[in-house]
Amino acid sequence: MSTKIGKMFLTIAFILAGSSVVVARYVSGNLQPFTITFMSLVFASITAMLFRGKSIISAARKLSKRHWVILSLQAVFGVFLFRVFLTFGLKYTSAIEAGIVIGTAPAITAIFARLILKDRFNKNSILGILLTSIGVLAVQGFPFNMSTFELNHLFGNLLVIGAASSEALFTTLSRKAHIDVNENYDLHPFVQSGIVSIIALFLCIIPMILESPYIVLMELPINGWIALIWYGSIVTIIAFACMFKGAKYCDGYTIAAFTGLIPMSALFLSIIILKEIITVNKIIGCSLIIISIIIMSRKNNS
Repeated sequence: MSTKIGKMFLTIAFILAGSSVVVARYVSGNLQPFTITFMSLVFASITAMLFRGKSIISAARKLSKRHWVILSLQAVFGVFLFRVFLTFGLKYTSAIEAGIVIGTAPAITAIFARLILKDRFNKNSILGILLTSIGVLAVQGFPFNMSTFELNHLFGNLLVIGAASSEALFTTLSRKAHIDVNENYDLHPFVQSGIVSIIALFLCIIPMILESPYIVLMELPINGWIALIWYGSIVTIIAFACMFKGAKYCDGYTIAAFTGLIPMSALFLSIIILKEIITVNKIIGCSLIIISIIIMSRKNNS
């Protein structure tokens, strides 16, 4: 039963996480990457403090140095670098391509699960990693339609792979925190996501100031502010809390498989909200990544 509960929370978490691609694309035309990250974290921190302010302050006083290291690493990779890579990448590629390419997260998470969690590789995980790699190449047009290849899209997609790697390391570290038997790591998911958001907020202050966003922020339309609130309050706090909860009950490879919901969510939202068009090579690449996710989610101890 606990595993089913964990999978339910992971499903909610990664579907919400997929909307980050659309939100980032929506506001990237008006705001610079660090400003987007900073403002979304402002709303995330406010949301966390409104709901769990006293608990966050109390927990911060009791955390050990090891806890602070883990939470800081989660803030750096899961929030700061993920959003910076994603928002920079979306300046050079489409939301659909970004949504598909971020589907590399399951394969990358599987690799981190082997390196950090010492989970054993099996045939399914190896095959899944291979299919994911082929799927990413297919999105670029290899070898189906080389006429669609654009160097700037390649650069943008490489940045999105950086975001996927950051997300993968973030989820792996979350699982690592829960299996560490040497520490009493029992933070409420809302408290944990709040602390992580606040740490990441401080990381963004100086880069955001250097972008001088004040006039642009004053002129930002209401739908832009709604997007930032969604990115902060929902994608950050709610999605992170669900992910932390799910990571408590699921192993590294299960988490890896469920991260595949991110590109699916991003893909469909890009078509529905941004009205982007999906091409044949993107369908092929997306299908390969979906197959890799299904394969990696199957139990195989060989």
